Formats: sequence, structure tokens, C-alpha cells
Amino acid sequence: MAASGTSRRSSVVRNLVAGDVTVHGSVIQGKNVNVTLVAALPGPDAPTGFPGPTPECREERDDPPPPPPAGTDPGGQGAISGRRRGRRLPAQVWGPVPIAPRQVRGGQGRKRRVEQPLYIDGSLVVREGCELHVLGARDGGHRRHVAAGNDARPFVDAGQVHFQGLNGRVNTLDLRADRLHRWDPGFHLYEGRTSLSRGSAFTVDPNGVVTSLDLRRRRRRWTMAEVACAVVSAPRVSGHDVLGLGVMSGGAEREPDCVAAIHEEDGTGRWLYPATAPLFPVWRVADRAVYAIEMRPPDARLIAIDTATGDTRCRSGWFTGTPADLVVTDAAAFLRTTDHHLYAVDPGDGRVLWDRPGITRSPTVANGRVFLVENARRLAVVEPASGEDRWPGKPGKGVLLAGPFVTDRTVCTVGHDGLTARNAETGRVIARHAMSLNPDCRGVPALVDGVLYFTNGRREVEAIALG
Repeated sequence: MAASGTSRRSSVVRNLVAGDVTVHGSVIQGKNVNVTLVAALPGPDAPTGFPGPTPECREERDDPPPPPPAGTDPGGQGAISGRRRGRRLPAQVWGPVPIAPRQVRGGQGRKRRVEQPLYIDGSLVVREGCELHVLGARDGGHRRHVAAGNDARPFVDAGQVHFQGLNGRVNTLDLRADRLHRWDPGFHLYEGRTSLSRGSAFTVDPNGVVTSLDLRRRRRRWTMAEVACAVVSAPRVSGHDVLGLGVMSGGAEREPDCVAAIHEEDGTGRWLYPATAPLFPVWRVADRAVYAIEMRPPDARLIAIDTATGDTRCRSGWFTGTPADLVVTDAAAFLRTTDHHLYAVDPGDGRVLWDRPGITRSPTVANGRVFLVENARRLAVVEPASGEDRWPGKPGKGVLLAGPFVTDRTVCTVGHDGLTARNAETGRVIARHAMSLNPDCRGVPALVDGVLYFTNGRREVEAIALG
């Protein structure tokens, strides 16, 4: 498919985000170079694997999407640059770019759900219904189109896109070689129990057995052995270990009651941590420790397990409430409950540093500060260790749809009235940008090197510089 056109790119600002961001119930974690999805369905530890194949792809018929706002170029030609026109950031890098031409029949156009883009090695992968589109991150030009055969959400890792085709068969699109490979029908990547790391997939079958697959050679690496539990979560890789929540007896249908560590090289068991209470499916791996939550309804407490030995590093006191999400940093672990209460816990000894009510989004930690959304309208910035406010926040004009996106100079929030950029030091509003987010509960925008890539409400892809 031909590229949609060239555009001028505004200068890129380094992204220093180090914490989680929640958008429409999904969690994203920003890093210096690229973005890692922590969860894609409602809840912070929702399935990260392939959704089950659908028997057929059904399309919704609707009126054609409205034309883009005045002053934008849907084809990418002559994209508006905020710096070139004397405007301050946020600035349009390119877009909006339609994903695919729309066929109009009898005054109506075909409408397929377009998800938020996945970033990989300078490309964006966007799923539209049962099809995948690959766009260039630099200019938004169309590079490749693949008919996937169902609406399974793809994985991206190490220059490859992995997705489930017809009859559940795994396919791999190698972006570097521009080749499509089909796997042997005997291999599976199970829904909600699969993760990718460094060219390998780690997937858990219905019996709780972990299998590692070589994604480049498309063959089995190993199958879990010498582990006295059934793994019931999507595994996570830390160093040379594969970690997961497990059930020690009674089958894989029970609540998790242990944490298992498996050797990444051969799949043999390394250690097993038996919990004193059922474990909630919200957990994190950070700073050489596994952070899990023990539940004794209606109370919960945070535990830290040493990844090297499997020993307990610390336990917090008991909190009242159901966990909603967990963010871990060197300074503190932030546990938020479903009743919007946030607890900051010392990761060394488990004591509560401070707590705060009314926090309606997952906290974002960046530049040594914690960015919070209070009562869905107010942006607050506090010290991680004390919870003291750094600058006074004011309620926005509408509900904030996401946790803040943070670069080294700018804090941006997205609400019903568009995107607002604030000075990261003072909180002063420096710019506003009219934008809308596609209500895609299965994905989140990608923030890479200070540029936000997202699908808008008209099912088009845009890129905005946030620096």
C-alpha cells in the first residue's frame, strides 16, 4: 500500500516516564526508548495473551466518519508543525491518517473497530477489525497490510508481529525481512497466559504448564519441569528467571496461593514461595523483588519476595479494600484500591509512608515525583516519600480520561476537552490541543521519545509531540 505522504517532523523530546499510566481501564508503562504494555483488558493484570479466535469477523455498518477538523491534513501531506507555525508544544507531528479507505454503499460506510497502535522498531501496528496495518512512526505512511482472519490482538517483540490467524494458527510477520511465516498447527499462545521477552514466548496451557517458544525459529525451547504447582498467570521474566502466580494443589481453577520461579534457560523449578493467604491477581516484579498482594477479604496486604532466594523481604500491614493497581518504584510501592484510596508503602520494611483518598487513576511516577488524578478532574503532583504537594493543582473542565503523560519538561492530561500541556515544574498551562481518544478498551496510546501515537475518535492515527 502506498504511503499517504510526507510530513515535517517537529523536534523529539526525551521521554523520562518510569511509572504506569491508565487509559480506559488499561495500564501502560513508559520507558526511555519504548513502551511496554502491562495489561490490555480492564484491570491492571488482565490477559496479555491472544484473545480467542472468533468464528467470523462481523463488521458494523455506520455513517462515514466525520471529516477532520479544519487545519489538519488527513493524508499526512503538509502536516502541521507546532514549532513551524509559532505554536508551543504539544505539536502535531503527522496525521490524522486514515487506517484504510472506506467503501461507501447506499450512503453508508463500513465501520470496523480500530485499536490503539502498538509501537515496534520505528513502526506502528494497528488492528482494524480482522486486519492488521503497519504504519511508519516517522511519517504515518502505510507500509504493510495483513488479513489476519480474526480479531485477535497481536503481540510485538524484537522486530516481529505475532498474531493468531484462521483456526487459531499462530502467524509471525517479520518487519525487518518483510516476510510472513505460519507456525506448525501444534503450537499455541494461550489467551491471558502468554508473555514475550527477548525473542521468546512464555505461555501457560490450561493445565498450568509453562512452555517456552523460540519466536525466530518457531519451535519449542522447553516445557516446565520440577515445579510443584500449576501456574495460573501470564509469566514475567526478570533476569534469568520466569516468575508466575501458581496453585500448589487442587488444580489450576483455584485462587493462586504461591509464587513460582523457573529457570529461564531450561524450565526447571528454582524456588516456590507459599503464601499465607490467597494471592490477588495484581502483582509486579521490580528491584530484585516480586511484589504480590495477599487477600483476607475485605482486607489486603502487600508482600515483597526476594527473586534470588524466594524469601520474604517484607510485609505491610492490612488495608481495607480490593486492590485496583500496583506501581512499584525505588522510593515506594503505590497500592490503589477500587474505592480510590492510595497507599504509599516503603518497599524496604513494609510500613505505610502516607495515604490519600479520591485517587481515580493509577499513579504515574516520573522525574522523582508522583502524578495523581484526584476525583477524575484534578491533577496533583506529590513527593514519593512524604506525599507532600509540589504544586497546587486545579480541577479541569472535564473528566480526565487517562493518567498523565510525562516528559522531562511537560505534563499532559487528556480529557473530554482535549489534551492539556502543563509546565512540569510549576503546573502552569502552556498549551492545549484538540484531540479525542478512540474508546478502545483493549489498548492504550504509545508514548515513545516524547511523541504520543494514538487512534482518535474518527478511527484515524495521529502523532503529537509532548515535550
